[in-house]
Amino acid sequence: AQAHSGRGRVVGPGPWEGRPPRESRPSVPGGPCPAKNVAAMIQANKASVVTGFHRDSLEVRQMEIDYHLTVFDKLSSISSLLATFASSALMVGIPRRDNPYLVTLFLLSTGSALGSHLLVVIVSTMCIMWGPGHALKGEDASYVDNAVFILDTTKTSMEKFFIFGLICYFTSSVLVVWLLFDPTGSVTVTIIFFFILIWLYCKSMRIANALLPKTKVSGRVAFNRVGNIGHLMGDSTGALHGDSVNAHWATNI
Repeated sequence: AQAHSGRGRVVGPGPWEGRPPRESRPSVPGGPCPAKNVAAMIQANKASVVTGFHRDSLEVRQMEIDYHLTVFDKLSSISSLLATFASSALMVGIPRRDNPYLVTLFLLSTGSALGSHLLVVIVSTMCIMWGPGHALKGEDASYVDNAVFILDTTKTSMEKFFIFGLICYFTSSVLVVWLLFDPTGSVTVTIIFFFILIWLYCKSMRIANALLPKTKVSGRVAFNRVGNIGHLMGDSTGALHGDSVNAHWATNI
């Protein structure tokens, strides 16, 4: 029906007219989810968040493995070169055998340099070959942590053997000069080697102090490690069994 306004205009029906009451409207399909579906969605979101976090932590661990492998590769390359030089020094004929102590010290330093660098080459090659396989083929993420730990501890020991072999190699180089040349040439070469060693030590310490961190931070997840992501989905009631994750663990990262 149309109504007349006070000024004689015809006014159509209002926007509220002709609509059924709110209570009589039909329900829209796909309305509010039951409580069980809501709990399942919450568990799925929780599992997705925790899965993403563990995936990101494994990527950080992979960066650590790549770093260790790079260090082992460089140590192996330089040690193989120095081991070649040391083995060549052992084949040098020694014309002067009047000082047995000098000859013995030369043989000891050269043999120690050769053995140390060969040890670095062999151990570094084994770590490069088997370290990534241990992390990749393990049953869970704990194998990745174990691989990083082994590579880190082995890298520290191999760096010590490398430095020891380097010192033995320089000692052998000085001694072979004293065995092959006259005192004047031997003193000259020894002084040159001495200044080179001092310069090398100062440069190495400056680079180490500038680049090496004071404290090492590991990418390992120390709290609430999840062994099976499927446990985070819970049962039909939304209850968790086995691995559980609460909000307090995030404060310990």
